Amino acid sequence: MSFFFTNPFGMILGILMGIISLGVLFILIISVLAVVGGPGQCTAGGPAISITQANSDAFQQKWDAMDDTLDGGSPASIDLDESEVSSRADRYLTDETDAPFGDVRVCLHDGSGEGSGTISILGIDVEVKVKGNMEMTGGSPVATIDDIEVGSVPGFATDVIEGIVEDAIEEGLNDIELNHDYQATLTEGNAKIDGTP
Repeated sequence: MSFFFTNPFGMILGILMGIISLGVLFILIISVLAVVGGPGQCTAGGPAISITQANSDAFQQKWDAMDDTLDGGSPASIDLDESEVSSRADRYLTDETDAPFGDVRVCLHDGSGEGSGTISILGIDVEVKVKGNMEMTGGSPVATIDDIEVGSVPGFATDVIEGIVEDAIEEGLNDIELNHDYQATLTEGNAKIDGTP
């Protein structure tokens, strides 16, 4: 033991081992915080959100009807509520992508949206909440993320997990093909989508 206190090489080695031990401890604490607790579900802007196949189908029927009108060369609009948007997002992410999301909810507010759910990271489900907006004027939607909350992890330690969440969102959106340009106007509990041919 005196090697670590009397020998300069031992002192340096002791300091390095202490730093590595603190780093491992920090990673373990952050990992535990990511799994326990969390930001909870997003706050609905309208009535309670109901995730059903019928709501997902209603979303898709409205969208298809809008696209048919746009294909004919005329502008078109639809109104979607949070249950329709959440149900379609949940079904899409579950059935049509490899994105590691579950229990998805989309909450709509004046000028911005919130999404919540779980993301599987190394086989562990972690609660996440994302705030931002979406641009739908290209070949695929593009998310503009303003804030990400992960588990109970303090903000200063979420960079790596936020990167994983952002990559998963981008991967899920890249698979969506937009045939026209769309503009979303978000109000409490509602999204009005205006499409141009």
